[in-house]
Amino acid sequence: MIRIEAVLGQFPELDEPRIVDWIARGWVRVAGTSRAEWVFTELDIARLHLLRDLQLDMEVDEAALPLVLSLLDQVYGLRRTLRGIMDVVNEAPAELRARVHAAVTRRE
Repeated sequence: MIRIEAVLGQFPELDEPRIVDWIARGWVRVAGTSRAEWVFTELDIARLHLLRDLQLDMEVDEAALPLVLSLLDQVYGLRRTLRGIMDVVNEAPAELRARVHAAVTRRE
């Protein structure tokens, strides 16, 4: 479990009001209902890294962030889905794997 104090130590370039704002906007979804109860998971920490990179390094306009985050979430969701499909295909008999590979290759 990671608390807000530890998070602030990991992100010295971010101040607490900014992180609180990101949580209030739903851009970071922490467990707990109040600041004293907030628990950050590794996924929350990764999201903070992403937000920091988007705003501070890439200077993405704050008004554009919801759209950018939505598109990135869709990409990550598609990657998870494709990974799941590939796991199923990899468990299939060799003949079916070869047919799937051939069909995908034809479409490229």
